Amino acid sequence: MPTKQLTLRLISDIASRINSTADLETLLSEIMGITRDVLDTEGSSLLLYDKEQDVLVFNTTSGLKEESLSNLTVPRGKGIAGMVLETLQPEIVNDAANDPRIFKAIDQTVGYVTRNLLCVPMIAQGEVQGVLEAVNSQDDREFNQTDIRILRYLSDQAAIAVKNRLLIDKLNLRANELNCLYQISNALSNIQNSEEFMDLAVKTISEVLQVDRVALKFEKIDQKGLPRSKSKGFSDQYLDEEVQTVLFADRSEWMNKGYKIITAQSPQGILLTQNGIFQHSLMLLPILKNKEWLGALAVSDKTSRTRFDEMDIKILRTLSNQVGEAYRALQVKIQSDRLKNIDRDMQVAAMIQKHSLPIIPKQYSLLEFDTYYQASREIGGDFYDMVIHGKDEVSCIIADVSGKGTPAALFMELSKTVLQQEVSKTTSTKEALTRANEMIQNKSGFLMFVTAMLVRINMTKKEIMFSSAGHNMQILYQKKHHKIQHLSGKGQPMGISNCEFSEHTMAYLPGDLLVLYTDGVTEAMNSKEELFSEERLESVVLSHINDPPEIIRQAILQKVSEFIGDAEPHDDITLFIIRLN
Repeated sequence: MPTKQLTLRLISDIASRINSTADLETLLSEIMGITRDVLDTEGSSLLLYDKEQDVLVFNTTSGLKEESLSNLTVPRGKGIAGMVLETLQPEIVNDAANDPRIFKAIDQTVGYVTRNLLCVPMIAQGEVQGVLEAVNSQDDREFNQTDIRILRYLSDQAAIAVKNRLLIDKLNLRANELNCLYQISNALSNIQNSEEFMDLAVKTISEVLQVDRVALKFEKIDQKGLPRSKSKGFSDQYLDEEVQTVLFADRSEWMNKGYKIITAQSPQGILLTQNGIFQHSLMLLPILKNKEWLGALAVSDKTSRTRFDEMDIKILRTLSNQVGEAYRALQVKIQSDRLKNIDRDMQVAAMIQKHSLPIIPKQYSLLEFDTYYQASREIGGDFYDMVIHGKDEVSCIIADVSGKGTPAALFMELSKTVLQQEVSKTTSTKEALTRANEMIQNKSGFLMFVTAMLVRINMTKKEIMFSSAGHNMQILYQKKHHKIQHLSGKGQPMGISNCEFSEHTMAYLPGDLLVLYTDGVTEAMNSKEELFSEERLESVVLSHINDPPEIIRQAILQKVSEFIGDAEPHDDITLFIIRLN
């Protein structure tokens, strides 16, 4: 069948079909159909030009093996399409089997045989949009210059339509992004919770910019309650010190500019891509407070695999400013709320805890004692107590309530009162904890719990009986063997549910030492987030094993203080030291 003549009616029909399409995908498919129909070919293909990669991409084909050709690429200068991209001149091939210019890898990939083809560039307003091909004439006729003129007409129409559609799509996308910016601004300004703030900021930036990876990292945080970092798509390695050094080594050079783009080919980019931080390009933006560095926003790898453009930069700079303002507002709010809570809590709790802990004598009968308690905040939840059963028998208790602040302090008072009552009623440590657990469950209703170690000392029998309610292991130093025995037992924290507690009895000799403590001692943390540990505690005890309890207590506290340095205490510290004589 011969090529159709470009009559006014056909031209009008072509223009109408091209201009009536609503989206790019439909437009490209329509162009392919028109090309096949007008030139009477088996197939046609439209390869869009990817400026960033400098290749042609098979976005749309018609009559060929669409699923196989989709997203295949043709480099500049390779094959007929690549040559047309290079020279911007049309090409005719009527003997494809014997033409060395044919990019035979495409046919081999899709299992298709190209007999002849036409290829012309698609240019609109001086910009290359891609190339248009017509493949295999239906009646095996050879393509000629008339076919070239018709295909060039179609390609001119297609190039203008594609460029306009891309511009419309881009404008629609930007309008949507600006609308999202407005929504983000309102949402961030009304967020009350720090975790919610970070989650929303990262999620929204990812969606608005259509990027694979987003990270927020803040520095110089002078208060609790605010997270330091949040990311989506980045691996944990992003926060490694080495990676951060590479990312921000030259931040003073671009901080005032307001952004920095790192490409995969740059020296920094090569190091970062090797560490799996990003693949194509990454943008960094400062988050500033009064021109002082507060943190940074990092985004990388647009889902479209295109570079960040001027509009992206403007949107991200606006976002980083909004995030910084919202973060500062959240800091102020959290600090204000905390001060209000502290004032309110302290009025109630200060009086409760003032005389809460008992005064333990330095010596009772054959036993020597020393105690210590320090809350990590103004008030806490640890406590110790002693119940005297007679001149030769006492019970020592150390406990740790879950949580912090006023609720923990109030729950501590309840737990201490109940334990003291139940310990005084029975000679069994197991039975005392069982009864106390039932009472705490019935009376608390706070959804809190308390761990405890109960030790009953019989000085006549030289014997200790003990039970544990989910408390950490305690220390018994045996002087005869010069070794430490760990005291622990079956039983879960009180206040959770009914459970069984085990009971253990051990003999002791004069000179032995009991060190009861809460996990605030062994889990004291330094700035490197290392724990003080049971091993360090035992080492201190052994190095002062013949000293009085008071000296041992001082040595433990000194070592803990030296270990944590300037780090802020995160838990209460409680000690109850007993020399068994």
